Amino acid sequence: MKYTILLLIIAILSGCNTDKSGETINRAEELLNKGKIDSALTVLNDIYEPQKLNAPQQARYALVSATCHLYKGLALTEDSLLPSALDYYRNATPCDSSRLMQATILASRYHWWKGDTIKAYAMLEDYAGKCGKSNRTKMLFTIAALASDDYDYDKMYRTLSQLLRLYEPNDDRTYITRYNYGLASFYMGNETETKEILNDIDRYIKTQNDSIHYRKEGLRTVADIFADYGELHRAIELQNKALRNYAPGDSTGKSLSYASLSRYSLQLGNTAEAKRYMQLADNYATREIREDLSFVGLYKIMHILLDYTDNRKIDLINWADFVNKLQDNEKHNQSIASAKNEANNRLAEQNYKITITSQRHQIMTLYVILSLVVLIILLAAYTWRKRKIAAEKDDELETLRQMVAASQSQSSEEDDRFFKKILLQQLGIIRMAAANPTAANQELLKRMQQIADKEVAVDSMLNWDDLYKTIDLTYNGYHSRLTAKYGNILNEKEIQLCCLLRANFSTKEISIVTQQSVRTVYQRKTVIRQKLGLEEGGDIAAV
Repeated sequence: MKYTILLLIIAILSGCNTDKSGETINRAEELLNKGKIDSALTVLNDIYEPQKLNAPQQARYALVSATCHLYKGLALTEDSLLPSALDYYRNATPCDSSRLMQATILASRYHWWKGDTIKAYAMLEDYAGKCGKSNRTKMLFTIAALASDDYDYDKMYRTLSQLLRLYEPNDDRTYITRYNYGLASFYMGNETETKEILNDIDRYIKTQNDSIHYRKEGLRTVADIFADYGELHRAIELQNKALRNYAPGDSTGKSLSYASLSRYSLQLGNTAEAKRYMQLADNYATREIREDLSFVGLYKIMHILLDYTDNRKIDLINWADFVNKLQDNEKHNQSIASAKNEANNRLAEQNYKITITSQRHQIMTLYVILSLVVLIILLAAYTWRKRKIAAEKDDELETLRQMVAASQSQSSEEDDRFFKKILLQQLGIIRMAAANPTAANQELLKRMQQIADKEVAVDSMLNWDDLYKTIDLTYNGYHSRLTAKYGNILNEKEIQLCCLLRANFSTKEISIVTQQSVRTVYQRKTVIRQKLGLEEGGDIAAV
């Protein structure tokens, strides 16, 4: 029994630790693919110790978690499982090229956020040189994006140039790539090439996202670049086109376009028009503009320049570039701080969940131990009580044993009849033996069955005529009343059963005395109730 209980404990504790990490990662990845980033991160938080996952699960966890952070604009400084994930997919058999590419991009961004830009670029360039054309374009675009974040316009320019040569004529990515290529050319100081790239940029628009970008940002930026090259009337034309294309609620775009028109008007010497446009820019200024350092700086300097109308040339490129760097550095630091804060919060939550889980396991273990202790106590009490009752009956059984031994040494019918009469006087002892089926009592009943040619059953040893008289004397004429009222309904076996019930014999005791099965006794009792018109469970002995 102790081994059964031990196995039960192991099964309970094992059930509490069922690993469902794979299902959790699958659910998070599904949410990520549906764009539900916050929900995906919440699901991943159910994995308390990702570093203890097996290699495949840990790699997938790293990719899903880091992708969520990337989409939320968070730093990847705390995604320390990415290098291991990349190693796993590099060595996986068969190779999962899609996940390997994803791991390479994310791991390179992890190293970039950690400050190791050389390693980040090297990883991307190495993979770009080995993979197919489709994946190579994704690698190059990632390199260009990192170069832009690093203000490395030379690398950005060269990478985007390489990308454009790889694209098919109708590639959907042509617009956004040429747009960024034009910006890189502008910052490289290539005026002719920049104009050539951006002059007809709108003819490369192929997707809805391209159209949205062009209306919200592209037109306005191209206009500012042409203005910087001195083509102010062309710039004004493009900004007015942008104003017509903005969505009704795009106050940010309108404010920035009016600020640019103010600058163009000031450069053309139209101070009044410049002030009017700047007033419109202030009126449409949104919280986004007021909290962005680059926009704040631009608006402030425009107000300064409006009061200084003698100088007809205004060059804000270097100053704006400086402000942009300040803003990006601030965002960079904020992203790192946010990522660390989120990691700390997540760690605290994981520790809390681990503590709760540990406490639950301790409570479960304590419950099992207490249950076992209670069970042992109950078993001990039951055994002690059983032994005590058996000891109390031993003295009574000894007398009956002596009579049985004496009866076995005689064979006359007179002696048999004498023993039967003595036995009827000992009905209480027979009942006690039946109620306590110990080994000794079973042996006693067995020896009783061997009396009279060793084939006589216990119930045949009972003289029912004498028993009926005893029942009448003991229980106020019960047998006589029973037969008088129901003698024509009940058969002999059923009358015997009623008498034994009146003598307070239990079903089990009756089964032993009459040599019938417990099921047969129950069936007979049911039949008797039906004959007597009693309800189920009615007291037969009360008749």
